[in-house]
Amino acid sequence: MTSIHQSFTSDVSHAYIDSHVHFWKLERGDYHWLKPSNPVLYQNYVPSDLFGLADANGLRGIIAVQAAPTVAETEYLLELSGKNERILGVVGWLDPFADSFVDEYRRLRNNPKFVGIRLDRSVFEPCKEEVPNRLIVHLRMLEEDGFPIDLLIGPDQMPNVIKCLKSVPNLKAVINHQGGPPIRTGEIEPWSAYIDELSEFLNVYCKWSGMITSADGMNPVRLVPYIRHTAERFGPNRIMFGSDWPVALMAGTYHDVVQLFELLLPDQWSDKERANVRMHNTKVFYLGI
Repeated sequence: MTSIHQSFTSDVSHAYIDSHVHFWKLERGDYHWLKPSNPVLYQNYVPSDLFGLADANGLRGIIAVQAAPTVAETEYLLELSGKNERILGVVGWLDPFADSFVDEYRRLRNNPKFVGIRLDRSVFEPCKEEVPNRLIVHLRMLEEDGFPIDLLIGPDQMPNVIKCLKSVPNLKAVINHQGGPPIRTGEIEPWSAYIDELSEFLNVYCKWSGMITSADGMNPVRLVPYIRHTAERFGPNRIMFGSDWPVALMAGTYHDVVQLFELLLPDQWSDKERANVRMHNTKVFYLGI
Protein backbone atom coordinates (compact mmCIF):
# COMPACT_ATOMS: atom_id res chain seq x y z
CA MET A 1 0.00 0.00 0.00
CA THR A 2 1.14 3.56 -0.64
CA SER A 3 1.83 5.58 2.48
CA ILE A 4 2.87 9.20 2.87
CA HIS A 5 6.25 9.84 4.43
CA GLN A 6 6.52 12.84 6.72
CA SER A 7 9.92 14.00 5.49
CA PHE A 8 11.81 14.07 2.24
CA THR A 9 15.36 14.98 1.40
CA SER A 10 16.41 15.46 -2.21
CA ASP A 11 18.89 12.75 -3.10
CA VAL A 12 20.77 13.45 -6.31
CA SER A 13 21.93 9.83 -6.30
CA HIS A 14 18.47 9.13 -7.74
CA ALA A 15 18.56 9.52 -11.50
CA TYR A 16 15.43 10.54 -13.39
CA ILE A 17 14.31 10.62 -16.97
CA ASP A 18 11.36 12.96 -17.24
CA SER A 19 8.84 11.47 -19.67
CA HIS A 20 6.72 14.61 -20.03
CA VAL A 21 8.20 18.05 -20.65
CA HIS A 22 7.00 20.88 -22.89
CA PHE A 23 8.92 23.71 -24.53
CA TRP A 24 7.43 26.64 -26.40
CA LYS A 25 8.15 30.02 -27.95
CA LEU A 26 5.06 32.20 -28.09
CA GLU A 27 6.18 33.98 -31.24
CA ARG A 28 5.84 30.73 -33.16
CA GLY A 29 2.13 31.44 -33.08
CA ASP A 30 0.49 28.00 -32.75
CA TYR A 31 -0.01 27.74 -28.97
CA HIS A 32 -3.59 28.99 -29.08
CA TRP A 33 -4.42 27.61 -25.63
CA LEU A 34 -1.85 29.87 -23.98
CA LYS A 35 -3.44 33.17 -22.88
CA PRO A 36 -2.03 36.41 -21.38
CA SER A 37 -4.44 35.88 -18.48
CA ASN A 38 -2.10 33.10 -17.28
CA PRO A 39 1.21 34.95 -16.75
CA VAL A 40 2.99 31.84 -15.41
CA LEU A 41 2.58 29.99 -18.71
CA TYR A 42 2.32 32.92 -21.12
CA GLN A 43 6.08 33.23 -21.62
CA ASN A 44 8.75 31.34 -23.48
CA TYR A 45 10.11 28.10 -22.02
CA VAL A 46 13.22 26.62 -23.62
CA PRO A 47 15.64 23.85 -22.61
CA SER A 48 18.06 26.17 -20.82
CA ASP A 49 15.23 27.24 -18.51
CA LEU A 50 14.76 23.66 -17.35
CA PHE A 51 18.13 21.99 -17.25
CA GLY A 52 19.84 24.46 -14.94
CA LEU A 53 17.21 24.21 -12.21
CA ALA A 54 16.65 20.49 -12.67
CA ASP A 55 20.29 19.42 -12.42
CA ALA A 56 20.02 19.38 -8.63
CA ASN A 57 17.15 16.92 -8.95
CA GLY A 58 19.12 14.21 -10.75
CA LEU A 59 17.61 14.84 -14.18
CA ARG A 60 19.48 12.83 -16.82
CA GLY A 61 17.22 13.34 -19.80
CA ILE A 62 13.73 14.21 -20.94
CA ILE A 63 11.09 13.36 -23.50
CA ALA A 64 9.73 16.55 -25.11
CA VAL A 65 5.98 16.35 -25.71
CA GLN A 66 3.95 18.42 -28.15
CA ALA A 67 2.04 21.43 -26.87
CA ALA A 68 0.55 22.57 -30.20
CA PRO A 69 -1.46 20.54 -32.75
CA THR A 70 0.87 21.25 -35.66
CA VAL A 71 3.58 19.42 -37.56
CA ALA A 72 5.56 22.67 -37.43
CA GLU A 73 5.80 22.44 -33.65
CA THR A 74 6.95 18.84 -33.90
CA GLU A 75 9.73 20.00 -36.22
CA TYR A 76 10.60 22.78 -33.77
CA LEU A 77 10.97 20.24 -30.95
CA LEU A 78 13.09 17.99 -33.16
CA GLU A 79 15.30 20.97 -33.92
CA LEU A 80 15.74 21.59 -30.19
CA SER A 81 16.54 17.92 -29.66
CA GLY A 82 19.32 18.12 -32.23
CA LYS A 83 20.95 20.87 -30.18
CA ASN A 84 20.60 19.27 -26.74
CA GLU A 85 21.58 15.67 -26.07
CA ARG A 86 19.46 15.52 -22.93
CA ILE A 87 16.33 15.74 -25.07
CA LEU A 88 16.25 12.01 -25.71
CA GLY A 89 13.13 12.00 -27.86
CA VAL A 90 10.17 13.99 -29.13
CA VAL A 91 6.50 13.02 -28.95
CA GLY A 92 5.00 15.06 -31.73
CA TRP A 93 1.66 15.64 -33.38
CA LEU A 94 0.07 14.25 -36.52
CA ASP A 95 -3.57 14.27 -37.56
CA PRO A 96 -4.56 10.58 -37.75
CA PHE A 97 -7.47 11.44 -40.05
CA ALA A 98 -5.40 13.41 -42.59
CA ASP A 99 -4.59 12.17 -46.09
CA SER A 100 -1.00 13.21 -45.40
CA PHE A 101 -0.63 11.10 -42.23
CA VAL A 102 1.40 8.23 -43.71
CA ASP A 103 3.76 10.47 -45.72
CA GLU A 104 4.33 12.84 -42.79
CA TYR A 105 4.88 9.94 -40.42
CA ARG A 106 7.48 8.33 -42.68
CA ARG A 107 9.23 11.66 -43.22
CA LEU A 108 9.44 12.42 -39.51
CA ARG A 109 10.66 8.91 -38.74
CA ASN A 110 13.84 9.73 -40.64
CA ASN A 111 14.78 11.64 -37.50
CA PRO A 112 15.76 9.14 -34.78
CA LYS A 113 14.61 11.58 -32.08
CA PHE A 114 11.00 11.28 -33.26
CA VAL A 115 9.72 8.67 -30.80
CA GLY A 116 5.97 9.14 -30.47
CA ILE A 117 2.71 10.80 -31.49
CA ARG A 118 0.26 12.30 -29.02
CA LEU A 119 -3.46 11.87 -29.62
CA ASP A 120 -5.85 14.02 -27.61
CA ARG A 121 -9.47 13.77 -26.61
CA SER A 122 -10.79 15.11 -29.92
CA VAL A 123 -9.39 12.13 -31.84
CA PHE A 124 -11.66 9.72 -29.97
CA GLU A 125 -14.88 11.73 -30.02
CA PRO A 126 -15.91 10.26 -33.43
CA CYS A 127 -15.58 6.74 -31.99
CA LYS A 128 -18.77 6.80 -29.91
CA GLU A 129 -20.80 4.99 -32.54
CA GLU A 130 -18.15 3.28 -34.63
CA VAL A 131 -14.37 3.62 -34.83
CA PRO A 132 -13.51 5.37 -38.12
CA ASN A 133 -11.74 3.02 -40.49
CA ARG A 134 -9.05 5.55 -41.32
CA LEU A 135 -8.11 5.83 -37.66
CA ILE A 136 -7.83 2.05 -37.33
CA VAL A 137 -5.73 1.77 -40.50
CA HIS A 138 -3.26 4.36 -39.21
CA LEU A 139 -3.14 2.90 -35.71
CA ARG A 140 -2.47 -0.54 -37.17
CA MET A 141 0.47 0.87 -39.06
CA LEU A 142 1.88 2.25 -35.80
CA GLU A 143 1.16 -1.08 -34.09
CA GLU A 144 3.09 -2.97 -36.77
CA ASP A 145 5.99 -0.51 -36.50
CA GLY A 146 6.04 -0.74 -32.70
CA PHE A 147 5.73 3.05 -32.65
CA PRO A 148 4.31 4.57 -29.44
CA ILE A 149 1.41 6.93 -28.93
CA ASP A 150 0.61 9.17 -25.98
CA LEU A 151 -3.02 9.38 -24.91
CA LEU A 152 -4.20 12.73 -23.55
CA ILE A 153 -7.57 11.52 -22.35
CA GLY A 154 -9.98 11.58 -19.45
CA PRO A 155 -12.66 9.20 -18.20
CA ASP A 156 -15.15 10.47 -20.77
CA GLN A 157 -12.94 9.30 -23.65
CA MET A 158 -11.77 6.03 -22.11
CA PRO A 159 -14.64 3.84 -23.40
CA ASN A 160 -13.88 5.00 -26.94
CA VAL A 161 -10.16 4.43 -26.47
CA ILE A 162 -10.84 0.90 -25.18
CA LYS A 163 -12.98 0.28 -28.26
CA CYS A 164 -10.08 1.40 -30.48
CA LEU A 165 -7.52 -0.69 -28.64
CA LYS A 166 -9.56 -3.83 -29.20
CA SER A 167 -8.77 -3.38 -32.91
CA VAL A 168 -5.06 -2.78 -32.21
CA PRO A 169 -4.41 -4.78 -29.01
CA ASN A 170 -0.61 -4.67 -29.36
CA LEU A 171 -0.34 -0.91 -29.91
CA LYS A 172 2.19 0.75 -27.62
CA ALA A 173 0.38 3.51 -25.75
CA VAL A 174 0.87 5.53 -22.59
CA ILE A 175 -1.89 7.29 -20.69
CA ASN A 176 -0.92 10.87 -19.80
CA HIS A 177 -1.58 12.37 -16.35
CA GLN A 178 -3.10 9.21 -14.81
CA GLY A 179 -5.96 9.50 -17.28
CA GLY A 180 -7.31 12.69 -15.72
CA PRO A 181 -9.00 11.28 -12.59
CA PRO A 182 -11.35 13.65 -10.71
CA ILE A 183 -8.84 14.40 -7.96
CA ARG A 184 -10.46 17.65 -6.86
CA THR A 185 -13.78 15.92 -6.10
CA GLY A 186 -12.26 12.77 -4.64
CA GLU A 187 -14.37 10.49 -6.82
CA ILE A 188 -12.81 7.30 -8.15
CA GLU A 189 -15.53 5.80 -10.36
CA PRO A 190 -15.92 5.36 -13.28
CA TRP A 191 -12.25 6.31 -13.78
CA SER A 192 -10.97 3.30 -11.83
CA ALA A 193 -13.07 0.79 -13.78
CA TYR A 194 -11.78 2.19 -17.07
CA ILE A 195 -8.21 2.05 -15.78
CA ASP A 196 -8.79 -1.63 -14.98
CA GLU A 197 -9.77 -2.29 -18.60
CA LEU A 198 -6.96 -0.23 -20.08
CA SER A 199 -4.34 -1.96 -17.95
CA GLU A 200 -5.36 -5.31 -19.43
CA PHE A 201 -3.66 -4.25 -22.67
CA LEU A 202 -0.10 -5.23 -21.81
CA ASN A 203 1.52 -2.60 -24.05
CA VAL A 204 -0.37 0.24 -22.36
CA TYR A 205 1.60 2.23 -19.79
CA CYS A 206 0.66 5.06 -17.43
CA LYS A 207 2.45 8.35 -16.73
CA TRP A 208 2.46 9.69 -13.22
CA SER A 209 2.55 13.22 -14.56
CA GLY A 210 0.75 16.48 -13.95
CA MET A 211 0.13 15.39 -10.35
CA ILE A 212 1.06 18.62 -8.60
CA THR A 213 -1.26 20.66 -10.82
CA SER A 214 -4.24 18.36 -10.54
CA ALA A 215 -3.81 18.20 -6.73
CA ASP A 216 -3.51 22.01 -6.45
CA GLY A 217 -0.01 21.81 -4.99
CA MET A 218 1.79 19.62 -2.49
CA ASN A 219 -1.24 17.62 -1.44
CA PRO A 220 -0.12 13.99 -1.62
CA VAL A 221 -3.03 12.66 0.42
CA ARG A 222 -5.44 13.74 -2.31
CA LEU A 223 -3.49 11.70 -4.85
CA VAL A 224 -3.08 8.47 -2.88
CA PRO A 225 -6.24 6.65 -4.10
CA TYR A 226 -5.37 7.29 -7.74
CA ILE A 227 -1.68 6.50 -7.42
CA ARG A 228 -2.46 3.35 -5.46
CA HIS A 229 -4.93 2.18 -8.09
CA THR A 230 -2.62 2.78 -11.05
CA ALA A 231 0.27 1.21 -9.13
CA GLU A 232 -1.76 -1.94 -8.53
CA ARG A 233 -3.01 -2.17 -12.10
CA PHE A 234 0.08 -1.25 -14.10
CA GLY A 235 2.84 -2.25 -11.69
CA PRO A 236 6.36 -0.83 -11.47
CA ASN A 237 7.30 -1.86 -15.01
CA ARG A 238 4.56 0.11 -16.80
CA ILE A 239 4.59 3.46 -14.99
CA MET A 240 6.75 6.48 -15.85
CA PHE A 241 7.73 9.63 -13.98
CA GLY A 242 6.71 12.84 -15.75
CA SER A 243 6.77 16.42 -14.50
CA ASP A 244 4.51 18.17 -17.02
CA TRP A 245 6.90 21.12 -16.73
CA PRO A 246 6.32 24.05 -17.24
CA VAL A 247 2.57 23.56 -16.67
CA ALA A 248 3.53 22.22 -13.23
CA LEU A 249 4.90 25.65 -12.32
CA MET A 250 1.35 26.80 -11.69
CA ALA A 251 1.38 24.65 -8.55
CA GLY A 252 5.02 24.35 -7.48
CA THR A 253 8.68 24.16 -8.42
CA TYR A 254 10.42 21.36 -10.29
CA HIS A 255 11.85 20.20 -6.97
CA ASP A 256 8.32 20.09 -5.56
CA VAL A 257 7.29 17.83 -8.45
CA VAL A 258 10.11 15.39 -7.70
CA GLN A 259 9.38 15.52 -3.97
CA LEU A 260 5.70 14.76 -4.54
CA PHE A 261 6.56 11.83 -6.80
CA GLU A 262 8.96 10.38 -4.23
CA LEU A 263 6.40 10.75 -1.44
CA LEU A 264 3.90 8.72 -3.45
CA LEU A 265 6.13 5.82 -4.50
CA PRO A 266 4.73 2.63 -2.93
CA ASP A 267 6.70 1.47 0.08
CA GLN A 268 6.64 -2.14 -1.05
CA TRP A 269 8.44 -1.46 -4.32
CA SER A 270 12.11 -2.43 -4.35
CA ASP A 271 14.94 -0.06 -5.23
CA LYS A 272 15.09 -1.63 -8.69
CA GLU A 273 11.36 -1.17 -9.22
CA ARG A 274 11.58 2.46 -8.14
CA ALA A 275 14.47 3.01 -10.55
CA ASN A 276 12.31 1.53 -13.31
CA VAL A 277 9.64 4.16 -12.68
CA ARG A 278 12.16 6.97 -12.28
CA MET A 279 13.85 6.31 -15.61
CA HIS A 280 14.14 2.82 -17.10
CA ASN A 281 10.53 2.36 -18.17
CA THR A 282 10.69 5.58 -20.18
CA LYS A 283 13.83 4.36 -21.96
CA VAL A 284 12.22 1.02 -22.75
CA PHE A 285 8.93 2.49 -23.95
CA TYR A 286 10.22 5.31 -26.14
CA LEU A 287 13.79 4.33 -26.99
CA GLY A 288 13.67 0.56 -26.91
CA ILE A 289 16.71 0.34 -24.64
